[in-house]
Amino acid sequence: MQTMQDFDGYIQEVEPFPLLDHLQLLWFERRLIAAITIFVGGLGLAWVNQLTPIYSSSSSLMIGVAQSQVVDIEAVLSGVISNDVSGEVEVLRSRGLATKVIENLDLLNYEEFNPSLKAPYEGNLAALNPKNWIPDGWVEAVKKAIGLEVRQAEKLSEEARKQRRLAAATDIFLKKFSVRQVERSNVVAITFESQDPKLSARIANELPEAYIVNQLQAKFDATENATKWLTEQLAELKGKVAASEKEVEDYREEHGLTKGVLTGLLTEQLSEINSQLITARAEKAETQARLSQISRLLDSDEAGRLETAVEVLASPLIQQLRSQEAVVMRRASELAVEYGLKHPRMLQVRAEITDIKERIGEEFNKIASGLQNELELARTRESSLEASLRDAEQESGTQNRQAVQLRALEREAAANRTLFETFLNRFKETSSTQGMDTPDSMIISRAEAPFLPSYPNKKNKLIVITMMGLMFGVGLVLVLQFLKTGLLSPEQIEQELNVHTLGVIPNVPDNLEPFDYVLDKPHSGLVEALNSLKISLDLSDPDRELKVLQITSSVPDEGKTSLAISLARIAAESGKKVVLIDGDLRRPSIARKLGLPKNNKGLTDLVLSAENNLTDYLIKDPKTDVHLLSTGTAEFAQALDIFSSRRMQSIIVVLKSLFDFIIIDTPPVMAVADARVVGKLVDKTLFVVQWDKTPVKVAKAALQQLQSSGANVAGVVLQRVNLKRYAGIGYGDSGYYYLYGRYGQYYSE
Repeated sequence: MQTMQDFDGYIQEVEPFPLLDHLQLLWFERRLIAAITIFVGGLGLAWVNQLTPIYSSSSSLMIGVAQSQVVDIEAVLSGVISNDVSGEVEVLRSRGLATKVIENLDLLNYEEFNPSLKAPYEGNLAALNPKNWIPDGWVEAVKKAIGLEVRQAEKLSEEARKQRRLAAATDIFLKKFSVRQVERSNVVAITFESQDPKLSARIANELPEAYIVNQLQAKFDATENATKWLTEQLAELKGKVAASEKEVEDYREEHGLTKGVLTGLLTEQLSEINSQLITARAEKAETQARLSQISRLLDSDEAGRLETAVEVLASPLIQQLRSQEAVVMRRASELAVEYGLKHPRMLQVRAEITDIKERIGEEFNKIASGLQNELELARTRESSLEASLRDAEQESGTQNRQAVQLRALEREAAANRTLFETFLNRFKETSSTQGMDTPDSMIISRAEAPFLPSYPNKKNKLIVITMMGLMFGVGLVLVLQFLKTGLLSPEQIEQELNVHTLGVIPNVPDNLEPFDYVLDKPHSGLVEALNSLKISLDLSDPDRELKVLQITSSVPDEGKTSLAISLARIAAESGKKVVLIDGDLRRPSIARKLGLPKNNKGLTDLVLSAENNLTDYLIKDPKTDVHLLSTGTAEFAQALDIFSSRRMQSIIVVLKSLFDFIIIDTPPVMAVADARVVGKLVDKTLFVVQWDKTPVKVAKAALQQLQSSGANVAGVVLQRVNLKRYAGIGYGDSGYYYLYGRYGQYYSE
């Protein structure tokens, strides 16, 4: 089940976008916006009509035209001929070219380029120029007083002044001149703007011609400088070639180097020695290995293994002794069987065996000694070859260094000769082409004097200025609206003050009082608004009858007194018995507004007396049946003492028994504390806020004070509302006086 809070949230969600409110505000203020727009547009029209017309002329120039080459001289003039269009565009924009055009066309005699020739401006807007407000005599007097003219005359000579004028004219010229490269081509468009259409065409045509002349002059200067430089270089190179060639020959003769033969024989010798050294080292290693093997076997007494050595096997003597030893050993075996071990013949055989073994051992030692000698010989040969190799390498290094130096001298001589021949060829080409320079640019279209100015586009400028005026008017209206601090709608009141709005009371003409207007116009919108307020008050607490109502505000002059009188009269006209109490003891105004005497007894007198008869204290409204209880004559009485007394409470009780509706008009909350005290005596308090005037902060502070004091605030009344503006700028969207013009048919104003 949806609650009322959910329904309120739904209503809030479907509210129109705030932009609509701003659009309604702009529509309501359309006359102000239109006035600002027309004013700004008028100023713009006057300004546009004072602008000096500017005429634009354009010519086209093609850069990088292909040419026939008589000789190949591009290397000499590579810095002059260029196909870089962007670089040539910068040349066209240069100050030097602009200065040449100014001098060629004598542009210093034109006011456009020489401001000193211009006469003072005397147009319609001349009076708006601050410079024209100062008399010429004052300016001259100030200059003389500070000695400015004298110092300038002494400082600047005629030539310096001319150069200054030329520099200023060049600055003006460059601002009016533009160069643009045509996309994907080597064509540039040259445009010049001037106040004179014929002059703009002349300058637009003179610029490419001056560029071509400048290009030809640059080529001629480059050729001339190249010829001069080449002549100097040739003389210097010729001497260098002769000196370098002579140095080569002298060096070759000094070191005995034959041309074309360097170190071939020495190289072969080094190769042979290296080969022999490698062989000697291998033989030494082999001999050392064999000697090591024999020595190891001899030291270890391994006779069996010694027999397997290569040297032993290769010795015929050892083989012969081994054979003899074998024969003797066989005979010893036979004799041992036949005669025994101690037989003389057996002893003789053993002696033979021992002799053979000793001879074999001696032969082993001889083999070892031979290997030792062989090893020493190999070492000696190796040392000899190493010494020979070092000598050969040293000699080879010396010859190589001499050959390197010789080759360096030969290369230098060859380079000097090549450079000399190259410069000689370039010199011949340059000399032959001097005076044959042609431009590599061509004018493809010339400028013509325009008939219509390119500036100003009065229509577009006027449209822009008018739109700026419109935007300024719109911005001004919005800014003024955002700067407003007053409360403008019931929605804003509920949002800012968190209190419901019970009524929106329209304003009446300035020469009429609202409380009289409700009687003169009983069917007016004001009466309907008051009736609606009365119903809202009754519905604010349906379970309790509203008999005593306090009407107050935050600050003075918000219309609370007029509202109190008007509401009392409306209630009286409906048949209720109404009493209106003037509770503003310091500034009473109800009696004065109704035209009643001021010295009548009233509230203060009643509170200070002990009487309960109210007849002597009440005054009747001359136009209605409303009874008035004025402030009284007891001026010494304190307001807070009066309202906080028990007597005041009893008076309220008596009045409630005699009347149907009691309205108390109390002072503003922020001024004094009376309303906070009275708030405890009444059933409800009605808080009045003047439309578009009462600041939000003030109203919020006043309500907080009322609520903190215990007053029962029924709601807020938006007083003195300009209904036409209220509905026109969108504040009526809440339902109050929406489409005010259509509501008018129900009212009789």
